[in-house]
Order: sequence, then structure tokens, then C-alpha cells
Amino acid sequence: MDRISELPEPILQQILSLLPMKQGLQTSVLSKRWRHVWTNFPVLEFDRTFFDAKISNRSDTRESIPERQRKIDELFNFVEQTLLIHRNLKGIRRFTLEISFHDPELASLFDRWIGYLLESNVYELKLGILVLRNGEWYNLPGAVLAAKSVTMLTLSYCKLRLPYSDIKLLSLKKLSLVDVYIEDEIFQNLVARCPMIEDMNLSGCCGLKSFEVFGLLKLKSVEVKNNRELEKVEMQALNLQSFEYSGRYKPCEINLVPCKSLKTLKLCMAAITDEWFHDHFSEFPLLENLALSDCRMLESIRISSHHLKRLLLCRCDFLVEVEIDAPSLCSFKYNGDTIPFSLNSPALLQSDIHFCLSVIDTAWYVQMIEFLSKFNHSEVLTLQSITGKNMVVPNELRESLLPPLYNVKHLKLKIHKPLMSCATEELVDSLLWISPHPETLFIESGFGTKTFKFIYKKLTERGEDSCGCRSVPIICWRHCLQEIEVENVSEAEERNKLTKFFWENAKILERIDGLDSEL
Repeated sequence: MDRISELPEPILQQILSLLPMKQGLQTSVLSKRWRHVWTNFPVLEFDRTFFDAKISNRSDTRESIPERQRKIDELFNFVEQTLLIHRNLKGIRRFTLEISFHDPELASLFDRWIGYLLESNVYELKLGILVLRNGEWYNLPGAVLAAKSVTMLTLSYCKLRLPYSDIKLLSLKKLSLVDVYIEDEIFQNLVARCPMIEDMNLSGCCGLKSFEVFGLLKLKSVEVKNNRELEKVEMQALNLQSFEYSGRYKPCEINLVPCKSLKTLKLCMAAITDEWFHDHFSEFPLLENLALSDCRMLESIRISSHHLKRLLLCRCDFLVEVEIDAPSLCSFKYNGDTIPFSLNSPALLQSDIHFCLSVIDTAWYVQMIEFLSKFNHSEVLTLQSITGKNMVVPNELRESLLPPLYNVKHLKLKIHKPLMSCATEELVDSLLWISPHPETLFIESGFGTKTFKFIYKKLTERGEDSCGCRSVPIICWRHCLQEIEVENVSEAEERNKLTKFFWENAKILERIDGLDSEL
């Protein structure tokens, strides 16, 4: 007995929503009930996966050209008939069409399909129509930009060209243009006639030189990424909360000063100077998230904010000095060299440090240890390294310098090229000098994550000071480590070396779980 077909229609439609388009279509042949549910299903997604499964058929190279053309014709006819049915019922809420084509005559077919969609009062429209002929674009029908019902519009690979005489997307809340050709005049007309827009994304677009937005009071989020001809960004959006920009190391004038409500600012490959940063940052009193990546004109910056919570500084290669005064900062990521660094962030919980290697010598290690000491109050600290070898501090420096992270509770080392890494016991030895009293230590590589959990015995006296740690504010692990639990160390030789290391160095060690219990 088919009890599933007896379920209420909203539940059956929910089942369809969880299936790929191809499988959803197949349910229509199960029974009249399923055919009715499919006909009234408000979501149609004809993406590349759908068309490739029907058209490409690369597994059967013996298929004749007429047979393949017959399949294409049947497929296009099915799409058209489906759209006609839904148009009559005005039942499409979300529609996706993603397809590539060579034959220019197909453009009129897609124009007709889009016309059916607009007659059905579609809410969410996603069109990615790629012409596989050099230098040609699919010209978007002007009616799309006058669709009063559309609340979400995503366009890819098409051309928006003049004249569009009646642009009026009165219900539009989210606009995404990806790899689209659009010139300044039509863009200005478009954004000026979308009074309800809240979210805007332009990525990889051609033709656009000036991105100017004025007076959109509901606009909350903007992303402008990799638009190759862009020369100017002018934002006057009083309620804008998030702005992301990614350039191409090309000069681009950016003005965000009027955006007083900004909470998230992310700039990548932006040609901004110290002066630009100073003038803008002071205008964002509510900023909580700041990310600066590959901004190669920055040299010396000062970040002072009581609201800033998350900060990323990544590959800003010409930075020589950073000063951070952010009492509410809880997360910090840094990828760069060991530069003079000032940090006042008592609430910092998580830090992630990846040093870009230059010359690794004694002076570099001294600078690294000084740099890391700024993060001594961070609860969780992650170090990233290509091989891990630069994290093995020379013994002569350990004898003359203080460990930088004696208050860090959880230390992690991420190794990007584990095949070039040094021995695990060497890394553990150095990391336990860098952070001499952690609760957990993680060494992550392509072979998994080795985990070390430590239990300490409370001591008031160090006893014999053979490790030279009298000047450290806390008793180091050698004097008070009582139990160790180790996970994900599987190779016998590695296990033996770690076992020997801990038994020889921990003065009062009683138990090791996960390694050999004795030498």
C-alpha cells in the first residue's frame, strides 16, 4: 500500500524540495497524486547538472547526432511545457536556469521561457545563460528589470544593455550580478529604482567603472569583488552594516565615510594607504569585524576601537608597525612577518598566527618570541607553519629568553607540509617551552591531529631547577606534570620516542595513556 501518497500536499512538496530536480521530476510518473504535486510544486531548478545529465551523455560515444538532437528537443520541450503549466497556475516561487549554448537561435527560446516566468509572478529568479561563442553575451530581456514580484535576482554571464526604459524592481531585496556585462549608466538606473534592496553583490563584472550607491535606506550588505574595470566606489548608505571589497591591486577610489553604521569591513587587494585607513576607521564607531588582506600599500596602522571583536591582518607585506587598542577583541588572525607589534586586548580568546618566513636566524627567533609574548593572555592560540621547523626554538635561546606564552591554556600547531616536518618529539619539546603549562597541545598535519592532554600537580616549590625556569612566573611542565593522555599517535617509532621524551623530562610523571606505559 502506498501510504506516502496519502500524506498532505505540503509534506509531499517538502519531500520534493529535498530531491534533485531529476529525481523530483521522476516522481510525476508514480501516480496521479504525485503528478498533481509536481505540477503545483513552486520550485523549479534547471541547472547545469540537470541539462548535462540529459544532453551530454559522454558515456555513450556511439550515440548518433540525430539521436542526441532528439533528446535535446525533448528536454527543451519538457522545460517549456512545465513552464506553461506553472505560468497558468501562477505557481513558480523560485526558478533557476543555468545553461551553456552555441546556437544563437536558442536565445529567443530562453527569452520566451523568461517571459513565462515573469507572468507567473516568480519571487526568486536565478539566470546563468552562457554563450559559448567568443565575445558574445546573452542579452537579458528588459522585462526582467521591471518584474514587480521578484525579491531575489541572481544573474550570470549575461549582458545588461541600454536601452532599458522601465527599470522598476520595487520588491527586490537581494541582487547578485556575477560575470555580467553592465555599464555605469544602467547600473545607476538599476540601484536607484530598487528602493527595498537590502543585499547587493557584484563579482567579476565587465563594463562597470563606477560603483555609486546613494540613499538606499534599507541596504545592509554589499560585496564588490574582482570587477576588472572598476575605478571608483562611492557608498552613501546610512544603514549599511557590511561591506566587502576585493580588487586586483589596481588603484580604485573608495569612499565609505558616510556609512556610520558599518559593523563589518573586509578589504582584499585594495590600494589603500595609511592615511585612507586612519580617515575611514575613525568614522566607524560601531565596527565589530575588520579584515585586511593583501593591502600592500599599508605600512603603519593604528587600530583603536571599543567595539571591535574580530580582526584579520593577512599578507599586508609592507606593514612595518601595528598598534591595536581593542578592549573587546576576542578573535585575532595574523599572517605576516615578525614586526613591531602593540596589543591591548584583555578579552582576547582566540589567536591564529602564521609567520611568513624570511631569513630564519637568531634575530628572527628573538623577534618571533617577542611577537608571541603579546598574546600570552589568549586562551586558545594557533600557530601555523609550512613545515613546523621554524617553531623549534634553538636551545641556546631557551636558556636566555622567557617563554612567551606561559598563560596560554590550549596551543595548536598547524603544519602545511607534513612530509618536510621535523620529529614530533622535537616539536613537542619546543612547543612546551613556548607554552610551558598548557592544558592541551595539538599538532595538526595532513596525517591527522596528534592530541596531548596534560594534568598537573599543584606545587609551591620547583625543587631542583635543572631546566633553568626559575624566572618564569609559573612552574613549568617538567616539575609538575603528573598525567598525560595522548591520541592519534600510531607509528611505533614515534610512540617510543615520545614515551622516552616524557619519562626522561617530567620529574613527577605517574601515568601516560595512549603511548607505551614504560620505556
